[in-house]
Amino acid sequence: MDATEQFKELSKESGRRINCRIEMGNTTYNDDKLLRFEFDDITHPNWFTIGTAIANGFTFTVECDETPDVHTEVRPYIRINGSEWFSLGTFYVARRYFRGKYSTFACYDKLYELDVDPDESIPASAYKYSDTLLSAICNYTGLKFSGVCKSYPVFKPEGASIRQIIGHIAALNCACAKIDKNGVLVFKSYSSMPRAVLTAENCFNVTKNITRARISGLRVSTLSEILTYGTKSGLSVIELYCPFMTQDIVDAIGKQLDPLYFYGAEIEMRGLPYLESGDLILFEDIDGSQTPIDISEIQYTYDGELTAKLFSRNKNNSNPVVHRLEFQDALDAIWTYLQRK
Repeated sequence: MDATEQFKELSKESGRRINCRIEMGNTTYNDDKLLRFEFDDITHPNWFTIGTAIANGFTFTVECDETPDVHTEVRPYIRINGSEWFSLGTFYVARRYFRGKYSTFACYDKLYELDVDPDESIPASAYKYSDTLLSAICNYTGLKFSGVCKSYPVFKPEGASIRQIIGHIAALNCACAKIDKNGVLVFKSYSSMPRAVLTAENCFNVTKNITRARISGLRVSTLSEILTYGTKSGLSVIELYCPFMTQDIVDAIGKQLDPLYFYGAEIEMRGLPYLESGDLILFEDIDGSQTPIDISEIQYTYDGELTAKLFSRNKNNSNPVVHRLEFQDALDAIWTYLQRK
């Protein structure tokens, strides 16, 4: 379920009232038990690209006596000013930490569990076309796919995990693969039409890169060759590995993306939970000027109020810190917070 226009407008209000609940297995935790959560939604870990398939993460701390099993399903929801409950996604417990009356759970969506060899799960007959291969993967993993997958010839790539194969198929579709807030696998493709406008009044701190990123070339490594389109090198070239690529597909993707431009930014802001990574949005400054921003990653934090940190990464404004799926930074922050209690 997508956010309604009413929910979006309520999210922007400065005097908003937020309620959260987390359903973990058969137990529901409301605000009176929930201490804090961190939600990390990432599509482009370094700068704009295609072909990624990165698991979103959700870490939360609650007061509880239960010890749910690893892989227990977790569904967080948020409500603003008594509006409808809005889902943040479907996750699964990966690790558990216990300290006194507080328990912290590090959870990820279904992509996290798909770094496995497809040998015994995907039949050899599925390795013919990209759409039939994706259908076979969904049948095996239980994933539901929403959208359209183009049909291109494929083969069984040596040493690739199921998650990597999903990323390769997404690349053929000029997209990144991700699990959306409804728990469904989608291909997030670039759209030249901004999906939202972020105004300065909803931001606490904005660092923008005044250099505009323009995508004008592709450089794709396959098993046997390097395929190119447009500009051959430099800051405006997308570089990736995809064993299924052909020159015709690279040319089609290059034409689909051109023109693509956006600005780099790092924005600390009020949490607007309907924004997600992979979105192209407009940042509207206090003077009314609008700047296109590609959301590479957005990190939400709830500790009574919902705040967020948004990253738009281009090669002139890339975060030198390697993205860590282990959520160690979030856990460190949680334990520091607990020690102050």
